[in-house]
Amino acid sequence: MVRGCPRGMSLPEVLLVVLILGLLAATVIPRFVYSSETRSNECRANAALLNAKIEFYFTRTTGRSPASAQEFGRLIAGDKNLFPHGLPKCPYGRPYDYDKDTGQVIPHRH
Repeated sequence: MVRGCPRGMSLPEVLLVVLILGLLAATVIPRFVYSSETRSNECRANAALLNAKIEFYFTRTTGRSPASAQEFGRLIAGDKNLFPHGLPKCPYGRPYDYDKDTGQVIPHRH
């Protein structure tokens, strides 16, 4: 009887394949799960930074906050002293909304 190639895989080969697939899954899955959470945290942090800059502007101008979104854009967002590298951007690409009644930037709901 002529002995040919063995058919199938041995147990160590199967365990090696399962181990490799497990390592790949362990590195890839958390990136998908936590990426949206990280972007949401970044968006909230940007809104908090904008609100802190509004408070700074409020104290610098003797208690006067911007009366409209246009004034916010002109006085605060356009101020190179407050934002030397430009206005923070939402990681989802949405613009931040200024609420003239509260005098604060409204964080997005992502």
